[in-house]
Amino acid sequence: MPAAQSILSPVTDLFKSVRLTVALLLMLAATSILGTVIPQNKHASDYIQAFGDPLYRIFHILDLTDMYGSWWFILLIILLTLNITVCTVTRFRTTLKLSFGKGFKGFSSLPFQAEAAFERAPQDLEASVQTALSSRFSSTRRVESTDGIAFDAEKGRWSRMGADVVHAGILILLAGALVGSLFGYDGSVNVPEGESVDTIMLRNTNEKMPLGFTVRCNDFSISHYDTGSVKEYRSSLTVLEGDQEVLTRDIIVNKPLTYNGVTFYQSSYGSMGAKDFSFAFTEKATGKTVTQSVDIGETVSFAPGKTFTFDRYASNHAFSGRSVGEAAIGTLTEGGSSKEVVLLSRFSNFDKMRKGDWILSIAGHEHAYYTGLQVTYDPGVGLVYTGFLLMIAGCFVAFFTGHKKIRVTIAPAAQGSTVTVSGAAPKNKVWVTRYARQLLSGLG
Repeated sequence: MPAAQSILSPVTDLFKSVRLTVALLLMLAATSILGTVIPQNKHASDYIQAFGDPLYRIFHILDLTDMYGSWWFILLIILLTLNITVCTVTRFRTTLKLSFGKGFKGFSSLPFQAEAAFERAPQDLEASVQTALSSRFSSTRRVESTDGIAFDAEKGRWSRMGADVVHAGILILLAGALVGSLFGYDGSVNVPEGESVDTIMLRNTNEKMPLGFTVRCNDFSISHYDTGSVKEYRSSLTVLEGDQEVLTRDIIVNKPLTYNGVTFYQSSYGSMGAKDFSFAFTEKATGKTVTQSVDIGETVSFAPGKTFTFDRYASNHAFSGRSVGEAAIGTLTEGGSSKEVVLLSRFSNFDKMRKGDWILSIAGHEHAYYTGLQVTYDPGVGLVYTGFLLMIAGCFVAFFTGHKKIRVTIAPAAQGSTVTVSGAAPKNKVWVTRYARQLLSGLG
């Protein structure tokens, strides 16, 4: 044995060990369970609140808050990949030879299945046997023997490749997982209505990363159930390359948008205040009402010598120590004097307490929202899908197909011929016996 081969032999034996495979799979299963118990990629404050500072420090040192991107999880994937590769390579040449090399081996020792006597001469049965076997088997041959004439048939030799196809699928799936872990990213971004972004915040590092294109939120809408709870929130997004719009689509939860491999999921939303305010000015003496649209910072005149300036908006105003909800706060000027007025969205008659000649109220307004998007890029997804399909195909070949061999011997007898059927189908022994009886019955 060459020195190099002697040195590598223990390493090869280790990596083709089934025990190593089981150990690695158990460790991966344990880490997956741990990754479910410990939420991944959360903010440090979330872990400290849930587990306390000492445990968070341990989690951080061991990369337990980002296990699937940690060095030790990637190492486990690499070791499992090497293990499966060595197992496959060491047996692949033999499997390939058995599957596609020279066939018709071991037919002389096939186990007996059935036998029948016929009054017809051996030469009269040959054509019938040949036709029956050719209709069910892809490979047949005629053999002269001392006992008479034998016909051999086999099919499904390639089914031995099922395990190797499964291994190939696992390797491709693991490669996809590694590619996604090393070159993919996961981040988030908040996009206000009518505005555009071209960068996102990476989840693990909180660093900004350019997308390479621009995403604009055209509109954000919320629908509610009759109870008032949120039924659905929807974002209308447009992707732009430079100044050119290339894709527009509405997204909702579980219905994302994907462009250039980057996927945008609807994950959250929030209020950025209110917009498009209109105010009603009602003269107490006559009941006459004047409605005007006013922007924040704008001053309007609603009667001779009377003006209103919209100073600011408060999403949760407090009055006498209690929350009274949304409020528009402005300045009313009349007769050379000015005073602050508070107009409540929920209580249109709130300004009556001021006891002025005119009653001011909020006639209407719209809310301004931002849409919260989760952004992911995983270049290994195609490999994962390919590996998964290969695994399914390999399992089907391994469990639902098999190598079948049949030998039919026609020997002369005192009053005609004796036909003996022997055969083997390791994955379907019942089929061999049933087929042997059917074949003999068809020759009668």
